[in-house]
Amino acid sequence: MAGDWRNQSERSTPFMLRLIVFLGSHLPRALVRLILYPTVVYFLLNGGASCVASTQFLRRVLGREPRWRDRWRHFFAFASCTLDRIFVLAGRTALLQIEIHRPAEVAALVARQSGCLLLVAHFGMTEAMRVIGATERQLPLSILLDREHGRMLTELLEQLNPQLAAHVIDAADRGPQLALKLKEALEAGRIVCLMADRVTQGEGFVVADFLGSPARFAESPWLLANALRVPVLLGFGVYRGGNRYATHFELFAEQIALPRQDRQQALADYAQRYAARLEHYVREAPYNWFNFYDYWLSAAPHPESSAKSHETSTD
Repeated sequence: MAGDWRNQSERSTPFMLRLIVFLGSHLPRALVRLILYPTVVYFLLNGGASCVASTQFLRRVLGREPRWRDRWRHFFAFASCTLDRIFVLAGRTALLQIEIHRPAEVAALVARQSGCLLLVAHFGMTEAMRVIGATERQLPLSILLDREHGRMLTELLEQLNPQLAAHVIDAADRGPQLALKLKEALEAGRIVCLMADRVTQGEGFVVADFLGSPARFAESPWLLANALRVPVLLGFGVYRGGNRYATHFELFAEQIALPRQDRQQALADYAQRYAARLEHYVREAPYNWFNFYDYWLSAAPHPESSAKSHETSTD
């Protein structure tokens, strides 16, 4: 049975988080990155369930037993993206090389300013897309996130970028209040960014094949898009190693249609299409996967789906 990501407790203290934020806001990136090495060693030695989840994921995506170097690269990529998130939120994007891949149909949709959903995942660094879009390109971006989970880190990161924080929609609000806030944002022509790779406790879900085994994906993105008749974009911020990132945007659908008949099948089809695109990027950059918990509903992938991926350097 898949684990609940909300059972993961925060592994830091307010003092340590403030220290990292201070260092990331004032010191050269190369100097601050030195802190990553002892941090990664600590997590490899004391990560517990996170290390187990990393090993299980790497075994699945690489199609072989992961070596110590694979586990190091996985945690080092996570630590690097966490640190670079602070640089980006602090407005120090010049320290990073960020390639933007945005096809013409995505550019045309954004130019219409008619409101849409942007689905992202716990993969790479989403802030590279959020901050550049909101501050450098002046796009009307809102973010749906749960302030309660990871509260310490959320509050500290929001202090670094008040402009972005002003348009955060708290996912902890449920029912009509949340629906109204989302409706208002979308009708105002805003791009609402939300995570689509995790299921919140009590939330409806559908099962889709992902990396060879069934996994749960939330129904809410498709229900929201169907109710408000808004297009859906996908975004992936891939860490390429060093200070290099690549952001990829895709038009998933101009409109989501959920017929009354076969509604559940339509939800499953959309979730499977999303899972396929997520798997495409995960296989291209496996060390960018940052769901460190029991993600799948079964322990082992189907044999035909365990082909080894292309390994991208994140050293």
